[in-house]
Amino acid sequence: MSTINIVIGTAWVVAGLVSLGLSLPLIAKLVGRNSLYGVRFPEAFQSDEAWFAINRFGGRRFALWSLAQIAYGIGTYFMPLGNNAVFTILVGVVPIAFVLIPMFETWRFARRMPKPSPPASSPEP
Repeated sequence: MSTINIVIGTAWVVAGLVSLGLSLPLIAKLVGRNSLYGVRFPEAFQSDEAWFAINRFGGRRFALWSLAQIAYGIGTYFMPLGNNAVFTILVGVVPIAFVLIPMFETWRFARRMPKPSPPASSPEP
């Protein structure tokens, strides 16, 4: 196992563990609406119900893809990276999909959420 295997593999394992750790509070509905942490699509800010539904879905998707990212990082330790620069770059860059795919899945889920109905107007006296 070469140094490049250790660096790339460890980077993806750590990134997967961090992503998994950040997704667990979202799954458990421990994060209320805020300006810093959570799935930040406009649809999530329409109501508390939308916030928790979108963040729970996103947390689950990110957790699942985090496990794949961790497995990929471990597999990187055993790939022949030393001899082929193009392959090494691909192995180092391709796992960005482990972030983009759950982001896209969550965006699609948020877009399909029903829009809140406008408040009923009271009749004029």
